Amino acid sequence: MISSLILLAAAQCSNIDGSVIFHDQSPSYCAPLEPQLNSSVTLRLRAAAGDLSAASVRIWDTGMNNGAGGEFYVPMYIERQSGPYAQFDTWRADFNVGDDRLWYRFKLEDNGCVNWYQTSGVLDNVDLSIPDFQIHPGFSGPAWARGAVGYQIFPDRFNNGTTTNDPVSGQWDYPWPGWPIIFHNNWLDLPQNSSDFFGGDLYGIYQRTDYLNWLGIEFIYLNPVFESRSNHRYDATTYDSIDPMLGSNSDFNTFVRVLKRQGIRVVLDGVLNHCSSWSDWFDRYETSTTVGAHESPSTSPYGDWFTFGSNFDHYSQPDDYCSWYGYDTLPKLNYANASVRDEMIRSSASVLRKWLATGISGWRLDAAEDVGPGCSGGDHSVWREMRDILKTDDPESLLILEEWGNAQPWLEGDQFDGVMNFDGFLFPLQEYSLYSHTATEDFKNAMLRAVRAYPATANHSSWNQLGNHDISRALTRASNDLLRLREAIFLQMCLPGSPVLYYGDEIGMQGGSDPDNRRTLNWDISTWNIPTLLHTRKLIKLRKQNPALREGSFDPYWVHHSGRVIVFAREHPQQTLLAVSSNSSQGLQTDIPVNNYFADGDVLIDLLSGNSVTVINSHISMAGSNQLGSHDYRLYKKS
Repeated sequence: MISSLILLAAAQCSNIDGSVIFHDQSPSYCAPLEPQLNSSVTLRLRAAAGDLSAASVRIWDTGMNNGAGGEFYVPMYIERQSGPYAQFDTWRADFNVGDDRLWYRFKLEDNGCVNWYQTSGVLDNVDLSIPDFQIHPGFSGPAWARGAVGYQIFPDRFNNGTTTNDPVSGQWDYPWPGWPIIFHNNWLDLPQNSSDFFGGDLYGIYQRTDYLNWLGIEFIYLNPVFESRSNHRYDATTYDSIDPMLGSNSDFNTFVRVLKRQGIRVVLDGVLNHCSSWSDWFDRYETSTTVGAHESPSTSPYGDWFTFGSNFDHYSQPDDYCSWYGYDTLPKLNYANASVRDEMIRSSASVLRKWLATGISGWRLDAAEDVGPGCSGGDHSVWREMRDILKTDDPESLLILEEWGNAQPWLEGDQFDGVMNFDGFLFPLQEYSLYSHTATEDFKNAMLRAVRAYPATANHSSWNQLGNHDISRALTRASNDLLRLREAIFLQMCLPGSPVLYYGDEIGMQGGSDPDNRRTLNWDISTWNIPTLLHTRKLIKLRKQNPALREGSFDPYWVHHSGRVIVFAREHPQQTLLAVSSNSSQGLQTDIPVNNYFADGDVLIDLLSGNSVTVINSHISMAGSNQLGSHDYRLYKKS
């Protein structure tokens, strides 16, 4: 039986050199990256000179035929010869876009036979299980965020700037009555749970801005900062106030303004799906002067802000309500209620708009897939409404969602700018670099799929992390192997997307699962791994200096299977860089082909070490003093 996914059978084009055909959504091949409504777009495709007799772009327009969709073809022409030996034809197509989403692939012809170029590369036949490239007219993200370097801070654990706002043990109860909180007088104690505190605050972060600037950080992402009884603050008791343990509202306004003046933007963590069971809105434990929903769903002004079961009773059945994953401390907000939407998103004084007006540069939205009516999630109308409002207030605001799987439904151009890229970066990178579980070819293919999975805006703005507050530390997952960690940081800084460090990864912090991954940062630099810190700083500096690392193409054109080496080019109209990365604990001597990008006699400088290598017979030699060591890497640029 012939699979229904394979269509348009044609004779195999054995004469087409699929190894050099290339296109992606980077400035060299797609212009502009973010086309506006009713504008023109130029696509380019690289092929071996004389290899194709014809090429065209097959486009599916979702708006044709009254929204049913329809296809059309745009013929391509040879714009110029390219490559170091003029060995390539650069094919070009120009067409106009309206306001409909487009999907496209390339039809490649060679005197009667046809191949296709989809996001996975060259295929004999179209495979509908493989997505095409996307264009979303009007989908643009903030220019500052494209490829920017971020730094995630868990506020209670970064730095205690003033003891005047420190709590004392037993000052309040959490998570339930009779469970007093703990304050650690010793900053270096290990964390125990969600109710122990260390005193990190906004002033403590401000005190370390010189360090963040020295490191090269462009924005910080703060875990929640609103008033809460927990140390993680993912259960706000109120969204009106910064937690007094961190500072005041006025302190926060000053903090954002001063950091921005120093070149560091602030992105906040927005928790719109749920609040605290101790909040005035819910008031399970009757600590508020307001009648909360839990006390009396029928008479409380917040009664229908939440969803209660048929057996609910404030006293006899107190747990019968919708909460996040069954955690009774996190009652779920009901977005079928217009007042909830007003409070969180729509009104001029809503949570998102009020704090955006302080000068923050955007939001990371927690548990985005769970937001919805009643006990349900997946209500995309909430996020469409959010985008329309916040982008009107500040077109340069960044909107990032938390999603651990495929984020395509949220990245259609009408909701978020990007995603915390678990599925497309963190998971495949940890399996390859930190664990060495994945074959190099599989890692290459995984990254190629990930980089081409979403529209251009999302691909360049999504966050690439090695770890965060929800999983164990990268170094711990690497079995405390610092060479593995540095290799992973190299890839993090050289691959497309926005690299976001989790505080302390750059100095080799360790930690297991939550809460151990939320240890305090020890500011005694004698405890830091200085080689890892300097390595990270150097890579951040190179990323900021070289546009190819921020938004260039990604062409993983060569792997050494047994040696576990991947080589990829980052091409940009201004420059081309070549990254070489080894995931082997053994040294390797090999020759790497570079003739797609560099000519014989070209001298390539490794931007990390300053050492040079000359292209000979279309290859560079990784032998002798240039041999690849254990978990080694190079980043080459033509001198």
